[in-house]
Amino acid sequence: MNIIQMLVPDQYVFPNFWGNTPRWLILHKTAGFHTAQDVAAYFQSGSNGLEVSSHYVVGQDGAVVQCVRETDGAGANGVLEAGHDAWWSGNPNLVTYSFEHVDPSSDNSTPLTDAQKAASFQLVHDVCARRNIPMRPADANGGITGHYSIDPLSRAHCPGNYPWDELWAYLKGATYMPVPTNWKDT
Repeated sequence: MNIIQMLVPDQYVFPNFWGNTPRWLILHKTAGFHTAQDVAAYFQSGSNGLEVSSHYVVGQDGAVVQCVRETDGAGANGVLEAGHDAWWSGNPNLVTYSFEHVDPSSDNSTPLTDAQKAASFQLVHDVCARRNIPMRPADANGGITGHYSIDPLSRAHCPGNYPWDELWAYLKGATYMPVPTNWKDT
């Protein structure tokens, strides 16, 4: 897997997570867009007015674009909404890694393509292994969940129909391999 870097301007990140250690990985879908590069360009432009960003975007073609360094926090999660999972407190962007998945449908109903699924599963495994994120459903001690965990009202369908059961099976059977030489995290 090749990672394309299209880093957002520094004003759209939380430098060094402001001293926090990420314990969760949050999966998202884009509810629009057609390529990972389009999403990254949107994040770079700041035209959304919200200074939104994500660590990675996984395209339907399997392309992976890095938008925020893993040493910094991204703003994809927004703020906590009423009804969020009980373990969240404060700013969730300061304790999470965020992965967007391109979904051209505004209701996040497009299934991941085979290429997108393979890239997503590999990326999830790699980041979890390198950053000590538990490779299991999230709880108070960390893990992997969707955006709905943080914003159950406005993001109840994010990441839509993500193939959770397949991800858990993949993570259970995966063995850690070193980061490929063509991957780069600056």
